[in-house]
Amino acid sequence: MDNIALLDGKQRYFSDNLTDELGLVLYQASAKTDPLEKEKLLKQALERWPEALDTYIALYKLYFRTARYREAEQQVWRTLNEASRQGGFTRNYRLLTNDSAPWLEDQSVARLYLFSLKALGVIRLRRGRVVLAHRVLSKLLELDPTDEIGGSNFLGIAQRFLDEDGGDVVVEGAEV
Repeated sequence: MDNIALLDGKQRYFSDNLTDELGLVLYQASAKTDPLEKEKLLKQALERWPEALDTYIALYKLYFRTARYREAEQQVWRTLNEASRQGGFTRNYRLLTNDSAPWLEDQSVARLYLFSLKALGVIRLRRGRVVLAHRVLSKLLELDPTDEIGGSNFLGIAQRFLDEDGGDVVVEGAEV
């Protein structure tokens, strides 16, 4: 079977080293129209392949897209914890430095950690937790000074809200 991570000429998942079986399950989940069916398949995949970060990421993306922001944030934390365990760096993002991991190395656990850190910032913005979003997005830009992951726009949004009045905010159209 060809690498299922590449479908229709596009990479469907973050890792290109998925097993064909897991790739197929993730593809099947992505093809479902019912979010509860997707969630069920993703949770089963997570139980079967507990170290596959793609499954963690797919699950928090599902929660975000279905406006289950609290669950999305909880799932991002699970992803960050698992990625830090696999990468051998602290799970406390506030303590990370540029030397903690190869942050921008292609296909690395550290890079997936940064994508999830961005997701945490976006989810916090969506939940109106602007100060916390700003904190996490600032750390992301510290670890990714060339903005390869794309967190600077969201940091700018958080900063504008803080400059205006620091009040609650709901960010429409943000994509995790």
